[in-house]
Amino acid sequence: MKLKATVLGMLFLVYSTTLFSQNEDWLFSPKGVGEIRITLADGKKIGDIKNEKNDKDYAGKLDATMQVKNSGSSEYVTEDFYNGKIKIEGRGNTTWGVPKKPYNIDLVGDDEITEIESPLLGMPAAEEWSLLAFWHDRSLMRIPMAMYLGQHMNGIKWSPRMRYVELWINNDYRGLYLLSEKIQRGNDRIDIKKLTDAPEDQVEPRVSGGYILEGSSEGKLTDIEKSVQFKTERDNINFTFKYPKPKNVTPEQRAWIWNYINTFENVLRSDNFKDPVNGYQKYIDVESFIDWTILHEQSRGVDNLFHASTFVHKDREGKLNMSAPWDFDLSYGNAGSPDADSRQETGNMVRTHRWFDRLSKDPAYMARYKARLDELTPLFNQIPAILNANYEQLYESGAIEREKDKWPQILWEFQGETDMETPFEHKAHVRFLSDWVTARNAWCYVAVGADDDEKGERLIRTKPVIRIMDPEAMEEEGSFSVKVMKGYEYSWNDGNEITDNVKRISAKGKYWVKVLDSHGYVSLASDTLYYKVEPPAPPTGIAVTKANSFTYTNPVNDELQIEYNASNDFSLSVQLFDLKGIRVKNAGAFVTPGNNRIQIPVSGLENGMYILQLGTENGIVAKKIIVSR
Repeated sequence: MKLKATVLGMLFLVYSTTLFSQNEDWLFSPKGVGEIRITLADGKKIGDIKNEKNDKDYAGKLDATMQVKNSGSSEYVTEDFYNGKIKIEGRGNTTWGVPKKPYNIDLVGDDEITEIESPLLGMPAAEEWSLLAFWHDRSLMRIPMAMYLGQHMNGIKWSPRMRYVELWINNDYRGLYLLSEKIQRGNDRIDIKKLTDAPEDQVEPRVSGGYILEGSSEGKLTDIEKSVQFKTERDNINFTFKYPKPKNVTPEQRAWIWNYINTFENVLRSDNFKDPVNGYQKYIDVESFIDWTILHEQSRGVDNLFHASTFVHKDREGKLNMSAPWDFDLSYGNAGSPDADSRQETGNMVRTHRWFDRLSKDPAYMARYKARLDELTPLFNQIPAILNANYEQLYESGAIEREKDKWPQILWEFQGETDMETPFEHKAHVRFLSDWVTARNAWCYVAVGADDDEKGERLIRTKPVIRIMDPEAMEEEGSFSVKVMKGYEYSWNDGNEITDNVKRISAKGKYWVKVLDSHGYVSLASDTLYYKVEPPAPPTGIAVTKANSFTYTNPVNDELQIEYNASNDFSLSVQLFDLKGIRVKNAGAFVTPGNNRIQIPVSGLENGMYILQLGTENGIVAKKIIVSR
């Protein structure tokens, strides 16, 4: 009997965070996959849509109408719809050169000139939007996953919201897209003060903000962006303006923010840079730098090193912030040649680059960085479940199959960007992404140790990850390769102790591995890979079945009450995490057959959303609750 259900059908059963129910709060599009239909005006065709940065014959945005509505699998309210006029143009750099193209959208009034604001699919009202394609990311999840994480990291002041949609242009089906907020100033976007050309906005304090700048190479800029760009003196970072718009920036404003960043860089490179009063902390919002670095360090994105898609902002009389994350299609192991550092789940990326490298030389900064990484670990541990939930939503909606039918070449044309051997299904790419990000999180957790001993102490609390490099061959019971993170020795349960991080598996069996560092520290055992062998049945103690079910109060006032109906005896852990990933409640209970009532006081918690986790040693169920008084 073939055991396909144990491999890809039950995609993430082998992970340490095993889930037996999916929480809609993990979904990137909680109300489903919407539908957008665009009709170009004046008989224009899809090929007439041009990109200002890449098309020499660009003649401006095209007039069109757009209808945003529910599909057969979405449940948005009518206030989230749109049926009116727009302006449309192409967007992106390398992504514009592929068949499935991304677009920028401006909502306009009947005069086809005045921009208007409207909420779309549950996102706050705005006039500018983007439609992002997935040509380089066959998992269909790298960008929305990174944004989801950014939205749960409060050091990052704003991360773009996104929704899955299916797109038609001139009644031609174009595939699965992300409808995304754009990076711009606004109460519901990057909330900074307005700057004008008025005289009072050219002198302090008003000239001190707000600004949104993009770190980008000169070759990716339009002529108007080049006209206001500047390079920093110490780190040679090229910045241009997102806000004020390049055409509106005054010489005084350009000079002021250029001088501010140069002053910061000079202080950062000085001998006194650690001084808590007059050092770098005087100029930057440290929490934003830490959270932004953690997010981008774990993604290992090649487009986030100040040569593209790297944004900073500064409000009036405020400090410099690392700002909105953007552009993650070539990240999470999805870029570069087979031996490229960006492909590996090991090695530093952002943390040893330019500003961040110098910041890491301050022990006080790194202590805060390490503590924050540990706080976020519960959030990162949910990533396999988050990916699984979103794959199931896309699969059940039929969007994945329609995407594959429209763009079958996506699955093989850029095969070289990952280490996968035969990536012919989207679900295999989701498995690859889940393996990679889980392995990367484990490496980052160990690598943040201050010295070899602290790294070793972190290693002994870490499970290595067996990355499946050919999920489809495994599904067909063929020979396949697996990888474990580089830089260690490897002790497999089949008796092999090897130094190579790659192993070929063809014989049936149960496989797990431990890694050993050069100082004698040994990791925990990885989760077991079952190949041609039936895995153990899910634990009945935590599975939500008729015999084992629970209810809980939601919203919660001063006491969380859980009614758990069990079929056997077992120990149950009850934990609450806030949305930053910090555990705020930790309790335990021993349940017996029949109905059990568990009461957890929460009177000390602030109003807001929390993650409730119920678990045994074999599994976890997670739900979102609201504390409200």
